[in-house]
Amino acid sequence: MMARLMALALLAAAATGCAPQRAYHWGRYDAALYQHYQNPAEREAWLTSLKTTLLEAQQEGRRVPPGLFAEYGYALLEEGSTREAVVYFEKEKATWPESAVLMEKMIRNAGQRPVKPAGATGPATRAETRP
Repeated sequence: MMARLMALALLAAAATGCAPQRAYHWGRYDAALYQHYQNPAEREAWLTSLKTTLLEAQQEGRRVPPGLFAEYGYALLEEGSTREAVVYFEKEKATWPESAVLMEKMIRNAGQRPVKPAGATGPATRAETRP
């Protein structure tokens, strides 16, 4: 009887004391995405939140969720930061090999878009195309 109580106590302690850790670092992604949908004009806050989530995951040594590098890259592409977008598409492809076909297409399409030089305020120039 005593052994049974000890076993139950150990089982209860293990179940409550060892909460499973999330497989990926999502940060405030859900809340930030919701806010972005509610207030699309506050896009800069959304971009900052995405970048913060990525940096936190890397600093904590946690995995970035599938698609988050690509989503940030696409947001950068929409902003005209083509070169930086390609960096994040490459990170997505390296982290999630199953996304390689889509990321290659995104990289190829990004090469067809105008590039906004760093610090430039004038019109964007056409990016070099990849073979």
